[in-house]
This record gives sequence, C-alpha cells and structure tokens, in this order.
Amino acid sequence: MPEDLNLIYRPNGDVVNETNQDPAIPRVKGYVRYWIGADLGQANDFSTVCVIKDQQLPIYDGCQVTLGQRDRTIVYADKFRGVSYVDVVDHLIKLRNAPPFGGKSDLVIDGTSLGRVVSDMLFEQSVPHTAIQMTGGSDYTTKGRYCNASKTLMVENLAVLFASGELKFAHDLPLRDEIEEDLASFTTQTTAAGNQIITQSRNASGHGDLGIGLIVAAFASQYLTGRAIKVSSLVGMY
Repeated sequence: MPEDLNLIYRPNGDVVNETNQDPAIPRVKGYVRYWIGADLGQANDFSTVCVIKDQQLPIYDGCQVTLGQRDRTIVYADKFRGVSYVDVVDHLIKLRNAPPFGGKSDLVIDGTSLGRVVSDMLFEQSVPHTAIQMTGGSDYTTKGRYCNASKTLMVENLAVLFASGELKFAHDLPLRDEIEEDLASFTTQTTAAGNQIITQSRNASGHGDLGIGLIVAAFASQYLTGRAIKVSSLVGMY
C-alpha cells in the first residue's frame, strides 16, 4: 500500500482516501473545517476576525489506513473599524461563504454586550452561528445559538492548546505580532476567596480585540465541535 494516499476533499469538508475499489483498503473519513471567530467592537474600537483551520486527515501508518494527528492552525486574521454593524454582518457572511471556508466553516462571535445585536442580525438572515457570552465561574452551557462560557476557561483553553503544540500560527500570518500582544494583555489573578480570574489590560493596539477573536474560535474548536470522526476497518482481510 502506498504511503502517500490519494485523498478526496469533498465540498462539505469531509476527506476520504481513495480505495480504487480494493476491499482490503478501508475507507477512512477525516475532515477539514474552519472556525471563524469574531469580536465586535464599538464605534472607536476594532472589530476583528481570526480563523482556525482544523483538520484531521487519513494517513497510512505503515500497517493500516487510519486518522492522522489533529492539526489546528491560525490561517487568517483581520481587523477593521469605522463601519456599521450592517457592513460587519455582510462581511462575516461573505467571509463564511468565501473559498476556502465556504461549506465547511463554523462562525462564532463574542456575544457579550453589542455582540448580541450582531447575533440578532445574523439570526434574522438565517446565518448559522454561535454567540459566546463570557461569564465568571469555570464552566460553560449552551442553549440555542447562545453559549455562556467562563472567560477563565476560554483563556486557559487557548493557553493549553498553544503549550501542547495543538494550535500554531501559520508562518506567514500578517497580524501575528498584534495577536501575541493582545494575548499578553490577559493575566491571571487570585481573588480573596482563592478563585482564579482573568483580567485584561489595554495595550498599544487596543483592547485585545484580535485576542478575543482567537479565544472564541479556539474555544469553539475544542468544546463546541459536533462532528464525530469514525475509523472503520475490515475484519478478516489480509
């Protein structure tokens, strides 16, 4: 069996290996999907978008066809201000449908404060999305298109993904330095009751808007994914 599989990339994000109708070769389903995370700024603040490419592809490991390692990469980032929420919504819809994201992307926004307005506008246009409202505590709950999630949990999730190497930057990402500066503005403090909380300071580029866009995308990729990946095998074939 060749080590380099012939992979078929389907429009919905599914990826399968070509079997050439050989019953001894199992067809394994992997995926490529994109998590589009957006933070909506007020009039004088930036609105931002960060996109994580999330993939797990079929590979041949020397013995069988199986799923390879899950790989998440920050492949796109953008920031803009001075535009209406109507234009922001239009931009998010176009981005969600643009190549290579179209048909295989999930849109998540920071639904705190003014994010609820944008969520309502997306909902009125029947655009699937999740609005994440940052809360205290250490857990998360979902109801309909809304998710209430602990800010501490979300920031810690991103830190763990980076530390473990499960998430990385694309080597040519233009706004990488600004994202890293935004993330550095988050700090952990311990309250008098002994609870860990996340605080955020304003940095040179603003209120950490790019960092928030990445945080919601990374959280969704870890906790809100509903895709089930199964590996099939043939028994009794040699």
